[in-house]
Amino acid sequence: MVEHDEAAIIDTGLPKGQEIVDRVVELRPWLRAQQAAAERERRIPQESIERLDAAGVFGLTAPKRFGGADFTTRELHDILRALASGCGATAWMVWAAAGGNLWSFAFDEDVVAPVYEAPWTGNRTFAVAGTSRRMAGTARQVDGGWMIEGAWPFSTGSVHASHGYLAVFYDETDDYDETDDTKLGMVLVPKESLVARDDWDAMGMAATGSQTMATDGELFVPDEHFSTPKRLTERIGELTARGEGPRRGGLARSLVTGAGVALGMADHAMEVFLGAVGKRSIPYSPYTKQVDAPITHLTVGSAHTQIRAAAAVADAAVAGLDRLEAEETDPSERDTLQLHTDVAYIWDACSSAVETLFRASGASAIAKRQPLQLIARNCRAGSLHAAHGIDTWTENIGRALCGVEAQSSAGVLERSS
Repeated sequence: MVEHDEAAIIDTGLPKGQEIVDRVVELRPWLRAQQAAAERERRIPQESIERLDAAGVFGLTAPKRFGGADFTTRELHDILRALASGCGATAWMVWAAAGGNLWSFAFDEDVVAPVYEAPWTGNRTFAVAGTSRRMAGTARQVDGGWMIEGAWPFSTGSVHASHGYLAVFYDETDDYDETDDTKLGMVLVPKESLVARDDWDAMGMAATGSQTMATDGELFVPDEHFSTPKRLTERIGELTARGEGPRRGGLARSLVTGAGVALGMADHAMEVFLGAVGKRSIPYSPYTKQVDAPITHLTVGSAHTQIRAAAAVADAAVAGLDRLEAEETDPSERDTLQLHTDVAYIWDACSSAVETLFRASGASAIAKRQPLQLIARNCRAGSLHAAHGIDTWTENIGRALCGVEAQSSAGVLERSS
């Protein structure tokens, strides 16, 4: 078993964040070349997984106490931005798989250690935290464990994982309150015990393989593979006291690092547009080269400014989290609200900038062989995630600024994260 102390982590010779960025940049031509195939297959190609694994990218998805590199918020953000400039869907999958590993803290070490220490290529786990009952399963207690049943949509990372963390409700009444999430747990199950429904066919982020995972009837889960948000909080406290806890920030930190995915796609879109602007004409205009048209300069300047502003917001959010980490302080409720809003702004600004460039590229850009249409669809799809909804989060921060209190609709598993 891997030694679970800081010295052991240092002695492993794990790469620094910049080393991973450099390796990802080397892989960028490959990732870009595979984007169309990945979308057709609705999953990241296995050879891409193998190359990313060899480059150390999946160190992002392993807990520190099991050999993970324990990157700072800045390092994670920069790695994901570099990765998304190669393939946005690949970066999204890596980001989603990394975030789920917080739930490794909810279980005893002898339960989770085999998951992370067995030989494996790619991400070890995926997680579906169940923001509502329709996205969670059910559980009933029996001798020695629990019988679980259900279907978990949007299981990003499940294609390449060996295990899953799955949310389950364990109240047994037929007249439950849809808003009551107090009797909610998390189970750790081998993926091989679940059924993969080949139902992920989306207009954007199609390559993430975010299929539904389900049980075939009821599935027995032993007691030691069942946990709760309360247990997660207790164990994080215990391990943090020993220097083995996760970095601070929880879900907000995950969202801020994931904003690098939006920025990376915007970087790629700008590169694609500028690469063609000197070759493309503007039909029915005096401009034989698009680069000579003033409207092109306005378009590029506008998109550039949006991306730069989004990056500045991301830098401020990253710096704030790294500062809190150095001070050994968790984000306050107001900090977390602002960070959520910042992330929503970043995704909206980047997807808007990408679509501006796409619209200015003319009819030829709609061809599937052209990368800009795929980047635009992937970036917009990412911006539509509930955690990235610009209208929701600007309303939320506005409400707070006006001093109007409201009950959050976040589930207990999200709050625990």
